[in-house]
Amino acid sequence: MGLENSNAATALASPLGEDGWQTGLHWGTAAQAAGLAGQLAGRGEVVPRPYETLPEISVLVRAPAIVAAVADVIGPEIALEGGFLLSKPPGGDFRVPWHQDGVNDRIELDPTRSVTVWAALTDATAASGALEVVPGSWRAGYLPYRREDTTGGQRGRALHTDVPPDSPDPVLVPVNAGQALLMDVRLLHRSGSNTTSGHRVGLNLRYVAPGAVTIRSGPSPSLHPVAGASW
Repeated sequence: MGLENSNAATALASPLGEDGWQTGLHWGTAAQAAGLAGQLAGRGEVVPRPYETLPEISVLVRAPAIVAAVADVIGPEIALEGGFLLSKPPGGDFRVPWHQDGVNDRIELDPTRSVTVWAALTDATAASGALEVVPGSWRAGYLPYRREDTTGGQRGRALHTDVPPDSPDPVLVPVNAGQALLMDVRLLHRSGSNTTSGHRVGLNLRYVAPGAVTIRSGPSPSLHPVAGASW
């Protein structure tokens, strides 16, 4: 069972504006992204904390454009709390349900001191399973969640959140290879299956500033320093 709505998170304005997300971040060229996607082929559907095991991703998470964009949102002291490399195989049933990135059974992130970066290594389109977001959904704070039914996929059972009644219609947010999307960690988002003939590869990263993480259960998370001297 998930937590009740977080009043504290509800009260905090989004650092990413009224909608709660921003596009237009270029971390590399399409050719660089394609080269990375090719190098990472065959790693499986989901690789947790890939910046700790894959040298290519360790470099990408420190790309100057990404670090600068994150610093504009949460300040210059930056670490990674978590993230994963996700590859949707062509034609497979791989849907990610509605969820929020900033809360789970272990932690709750301060939305003013954390931000999600979703970086595309291949084009994320309507056909390949691009993200859909609910504009302004951060205003509801952290919502109750549950774990989805067993999918049989390598990825396991994702957390699932219901979209509140009377929410705005979802918006599809395509992201080209070599670009990235920034999201408020309370923003509701999901993605559909990949119906194209190639893999859809993306990288979800949760960047945090000092003091962003509240422990809800278990040990403190292992933060991965990216920039600044606070770590």
